[in-house]
Amino acid sequence: MFKILFISLITSINANPRCSTATSVPKYHLIEPCHRSTLGIAARAKYSSLTSCKRLGIEKNALALNFSPTWNRSEPEYPCEVLKCSEAEGGLSLNNDTRYDYYSIYAKPIPNVNATCVPSIGMFYLLSRKLNYTNADDKCKNMSSTLADVNSEQRTDALAQFLTGAGVATAFVGLKKNHETSYIEVNGNSLDCTTYRAWAPGHPRRNRYHNCILLTKQHTWRTTSCVNKQQALCELIPYGPYKKGSIFKVLD
Repeated sequence: MFKILFISLITSINANPRCSTATSVPKYHLIEPCHRSTLGIAARAKYSSLTSCKRLGIEKNALALNFSPTWNRSEPEYPCEVLKCSEAEGGLSLNNDTRYDYYSIYAKPIPNVNATCVPSIGMFYLLSRKLNYTNADDKCKNMSSTLADVNSEQRTDALAQFLTGAGVATAFVGLKKNHETSYIEVNGNSLDCTTYRAWAPGHPRRNRYHNCILLTKQHTWRTTSCVNKQQALCELIPYGPYKKGSIFKVLD
């Protein structure tokens, strides 16, 4: 019995060679000491440890956080505040506050003023100019971004609402058919690695030229030709370290 189970386990692993088991854990970078963001709070806690505050941020999918160091004599009631969104260039919601230091997963580059926060999901750019898939992908990369990941119900729904708010019906996202028969995500994983699907009725179409995916404002995915020109959703890649003062550069 043990041998049978062992062989089955090996077979199941080998059946999905494009499934990565690695999980991307965001890193919070110190942006500005003695500053506090007034963006929406996902959760707050009476943690005295920055590490504990960062863990809360990861648990709540926070894009940024305010933390009050223990040496601060005027320690607030909640030293740890994890935030749904991150500050963009200009730091318009960032205030001088000696009690707190402000951290974000987006430190290099700081999100452009044209970026849109989808709370607890990420920072996104909607390309207004219609491009084919290859050019849209290149444009995103030039903005330190990738085509947006839609491989979960939460992401598909949130980004579809973003399209609706922008008055856009469809946009290219980071899902494309490879030279075989499966669809590949921007992280290189096969779509077969997950069970979630949001195909529109009649999709995916059995057309060898329909290898790229559009997200629709109806919260569905549609296949289309990669040479068709469409708007596209770019997702900013979290990165660092931070260059001091760069968040305020648009105000100089």
